[in-house]
Amino acid sequence: MCPDFQNDYGICSYVSFLDSLIDHPDDVKELRQERILLNSLGSDEEVADLFNTLSTDLVPDMGKYVHLRNQIEKHYKDKLRTWLALGYNTYFSNPWAIIGFHAAVVGLVLTFVQTWYAIHPTK
Repeated sequence: MCPDFQNDYGICSYVSFLDSLIDHPDDVKELRQERILLNSLGSDEEVADLFNTLSTDLVPDMGKYVHLRNQIEKHYKDKLRTWLALGYNTYFSNPWAIIGFHAAVVGLVLTFVQTWYAIHPTK
């Protein structure tokens, strides 16, 4: 290091922060869709591997992105929103799953109506 140079570890901190966000290729895909990251390497798996290997020996300034990290954590503290998003992404990512869900709901409603008329027949 040069004695004249004041290093604020900005780039190291940014790469380390991105590494904390990126663990899997799905994380890279989500960051690309939000236009936070531009992928010029090829596949999302290569970018995830790059960030996971690049940040192993970095010396980040941990206080640099504390405000942003707190905003992200605050956004995900709402349990209902997190559960709804998880359920939607897990179970309704396919159009056939949505059609199947609606078919099951219609089947349950029709079963309820049939049971109601079996117990209380019309005269």
